Amino acid sequence: MNLKRLLYTVLITGSVLSCAIAEKGYRINVKVDGVQDTISMLAYHFGNRQYIQDTVRVDNEGRFVFQGDERLDQGMYMVVLPGQKYFEIIVDKNQHFSVDSEMDNFISTMKFENSPDNEAFYNYMRFIGRQNEITGPARTELQDPEISEERKNELRALLTEADQQVKALQQEIIEEFPDGLFGKIILAQQEPAMPEAPLKDDGTPDSEYLYQIYKERFWENIDFSDDRLLRTPIFHAKLNQYFTRVLVQMPDSIIAEADRLVEKARVHPEVFKYVIFFVTNTFERSQIMGMDAVFVHMVENYYMSGEADWVEPEQLKRISERAMALKPLLIGKIAPDITMFTRDRSPLSLHDVDAGFTIIYFWDSECAHCKRQTPKLKEFYERFNSKGVEIYAANTEADRDKWLNYVSENNLTWINVHDPANLSDFRDKYDIWATPLIFLLDHDKRILAKRITIEQAEEIITRQMESQNQ
Repeated sequence: MNLKRLLYTVLITGSVLSCAIAEKGYRINVKVDGVQDTISMLAYHFGNRQYIQDTVRVDNEGRFVFQGDERLDQGMYMVVLPGQKYFEIIVDKNQHFSVDSEMDNFISTMKFENSPDNEAFYNYMRFIGRQNEITGPARTELQDPEISEERKNELRALLTEADQQVKALQQEIIEEFPDGLFGKIILAQQEPAMPEAPLKDDGTPDSEYLYQIYKERFWENIDFSDDRLLRTPIFHAKLNQYFTRVLVQMPDSIIAEADRLVEKARVHPEVFKYVIFFVTNTFERSQIMGMDAVFVHMVENYYMSGEADWVEPEQLKRISERAMALKPLLIGKIAPDITMFTRDRSPLSLHDVDAGFTIIYFWDSECAHCKRQTPKLKEFYERFNSKGVEIYAANTEADRDKWLNYVSENNLTWINVHDPANLSDFRDKYDIWATPLIFLLDHDKRILAKRITIEQAEEIITRQMESQNQ
C-alpha cells in the first residue's frame, strides 16, 4: 500500500471513528429567543405523567444544551421553560440535533437542524392549526338553526375536504417514517377502518355487530412491540379509552379483555409491564361498584403468580394482602359470617338472620355522617321491614353505654349488635376503614351491592322485588 493510500485510509477511519464517538449519548442544542439567564428542564412522558430528565442553565442569549453520555430512552420529550411554558420534541434514534424557536410562539417559529422527524412533527402541527382556522368557524356556523340547507351542504363539503387533507398528510407521514416514532404516533391515533353496518331483520343498522368489530380492531394500529409509545401520551390514552369508554362496564367482560390485551403485550417486556400496571391500578381505584373483581383477578393471575417479577417484595406483599382482603367481598360472593352480640349480650350470627334481603349497617353513634344517615335508614326500615327486609346494624364503637343510649333514644328496632373487642374480626372481614358502611345481601346472604347509599339500596331492592314478582 503506497503512502497516499495509507494516509487516505487513516483519515477515513479516523473520520468514521470520530462520527461514531460524536453520536454516542445525546446532545440537543436549543436556542429560544425571549428567554435568558434562567433554568430549563428536559422532561419526558411516561404514560399519563411527566418526569424530569435533565436540568440546565439558559445563558443571556437564550442558548442551552441538554447532553449526556448515555442515550435517552426514545419518546416524546418536553423542553420546559419559566412560567410553565414548554414545547415538545421527538427524541428518536437521532439524538444529536438543534432547536431554534421564540418564546410564546413556539409552533410557528420552530426550526430544527438534523432532525427530519421533528421538522415533520411541527409542519404537521402548523398544518393542523391552519385547518382548524377553517373548520372551527364552519362547525360553529353549522350549529346555527337558521342557515339554509344549501349553506349546510357547502359547510359539510368543506369539512369533508379538510378531513381528507388531514388524512392524506397523515398517510404521507406514515409512509415517510414507517419505523420512526412520529409515524407510529400518527398511525396509533387513527381509528380502525370500519365496514358498513349490516341491516337487522327490521331494517335498522346492526349496531351490536359494529361494536364487536370496533372492539376487535381497536388495537390494530398499535405496535405492541414498540416501547417508545409508552413514552408518549398516546398509549395510556388508548388504554384509558378502551377500558373506560369502549368496553361494557361489567367485571367479567373487562377481565376477559384485560387477559386478551396482556397476551398481545407479551411481545415486549416493558409494554407487558405497563398493561398489567395500568389495568391493576385503574380498577383498584375504580369508583364503579364491583370493579374490584378486576383488581383481584389481576393480582392473583399476574402478581401472585410471579409474572410481575419487577415488583419489590414489600409492594407485592401489600398488593396481595389488599386483593385477598377484597376477594371474599366481591359482588356475588357469600358474605363472610360474623357473630356479634345483641343488647342482652346474646350472640347472633349474621347468617342466622332469616330475611329476603339483609342490610348490614356498620355505624358509630358519634360519627357525624352516621347521625345523618341513621334516621334515613330508620324511615326506610319502617317501610320495607314488612316486605322481607332486615337490618343487621353492627355498631363499631367500643363504648357499650353510648351505643345502648343511642339505640334507645332513637327507638331503633332493627337487629342491633355490638362487638367492642372485635372478637368476630368484623373490621378486617368487611374491610372497614370508615363509617357508615352498607352491604346489601340476598336471602342466601350473597352480596348484591356494597358501599352504597340508603337510596341505592332501596332502588336495588325495589328492582329485585319487581323482578321476582314478574
